[in-house]
Amino acid sequence: MERFYKKSTADFYTLIFLLFLSVGTIVLDYKYNQITYIRSVINDLIVYPIDRISNLPRLFINQLIAESSNIKDLELELKILEKENMYLKIQVQELNSLKDENTRLRKISKASIITSKKQTIVKVISNTASPNKRVVSIDKGEKYGVYIGQNVIGVDGLVGQVIETAFVSSKVILITESTHTVPAVVDRTGDNILVTGHADDGKLIVPYAQMGVDIVIGDVISTSGLANRFKAKIPIGIVVKKTSNRDKEFSDIEIKPFEKVGQMSELILIWDYKPKDKVNE
Repeated sequence: MERFYKKSTADFYTLIFLLFLSVGTIVLDYKYNQITYIRSVINDLIVYPIDRISNLPRLFINQLIAESSNIKDLELELKILEKENMYLKIQVQELNSLKDENTRLRKISKASIITSKKQTIVKVISNTASPNKRVVSIDKGEKYGVYIGQNVIGVDGLVGQVIETAFVSSKVILITESTHTVPAVVDRTGDNILVTGHADDGKLIVPYAQMGVDIVIGDVISTSGLANRFKAKIPIGIVVKKTSNRDKEFSDIEIKPFEKVGQMSELILIWDYKPKDKVNE
């Protein structure tokens, strides 16, 4: 009981002191303006630091949450930018490819004017159009006026001849096919020869050439126009090998085509010449 009384008395006197202090502060604030300065000093030196210190944990947590949110946003934005960058790189590659293709097609068109006044550039859609012959498929057919026997060339020389047409595609037999024969001429001498393909791809030969035939390494071979199958003066290739075979009384002559026959992605159809004879398949 005595302890409770002492505690209650202490609290009572404390309350009285605080009341007098409050009333005194109010009176002084009312009568004297200097109390405003004192209150300002107390606020700056005591209240404000305490308030700042008490708010530090909250500010720290808020900043941490904000930074975490910003990191997630940045990571998401980075992923979006990486995808956009990849897409732009693909577009650049496609544009470069189209630019190169456009340049190549202009070059082909310009070069083919030398051989024919009218020509059409076609794309090779299959290099294995026949299981046992060197035949390719192209992306133009009867719809575009393509006809059987039509001569097919490249930028530098003869490639083959159309042997079959469909509505939107055609098949071209290549000059490197061993069963296909091209009437040709030696540009230097004017001698007529026959040129055929060989089992080795990319190789042409002159079968059963007589021992005395005037052909030397370096001679240019072109179409002769005989048999009305190919337009005359289309370059075919250059002689790279001549070997005499006295036992069989003929010479082995090898010709390298001017074109990389069978490895081309674009070919050229010429229109100012139409063969009269059946194509030799």
